[in-house]
Amino acid sequence: MRKSGASLESVPELIGRWAAHLGLTVEARFAPSGDEEAFPNRVAVSGPDAALLGANRGVALDALQFLVHEAQGEREDQKLAYLDVKGARLFRMQEVMAMGKFAAEKARELGSHTLGALSARERRWVHLVVSREAGLGTESEGTGTFKPVKVFRK
Repeated sequence: MRKSGASLESVPELIGRWAAHLGLTVEARFAPSGDEEAFPNRVAVSGPDAALLGANRGVALDALQFLVHEAQGEREDQKLAYLDVKGARLFRMQEVMAMGKFAAEKARELGSHTLGALSARERRWVHLVVSREAGLGTESEGTGTFKPVKVFRK
C-alpha cells in the first residue's frame, strides 16, 4: 500500500504553486461535473496560461494530473483529483457517455454494437453508462492502451 501524500483538498493550491514555479499563471478550484460517479473531484484550471496546459490534446495537463496523482499517493478514483481546462474533459466525458447510450440503443436493436478505440478512462465511462441499463453488458476488446468496447445484450 502506498503512503498517503497530498490531501484532495490541497490539490488546487498545489496546482497553483507548481504552475507558478513553471512561470504560469493559473487558478484551480473544485467544480461539479454533473456526474460525480463518472467524473469525481473535477478541478477546473483557469487563468491566463491555462490554455497552455490544454494545448496539444492536453498532454501537459495529463502530465500535471499524473504528478498530482503521485503526490496524492492514492489509487481509488473517488479520492483522486481530475484536472480540466476550459471544460474540455467534461465535454469529452459527456460526448463519450452519449456514445455509450447510442451503443446501448443499437445493442438492444441489433444484439451488439462496437465502439472504436477508446482510452482506459473513456472505456470506463462507457462501461458505467451501459451498466445503468438493464439487460446489457460491455467488454473491452484487444490489447494496448486504446481498445474498442463492445456493447451487447446479455
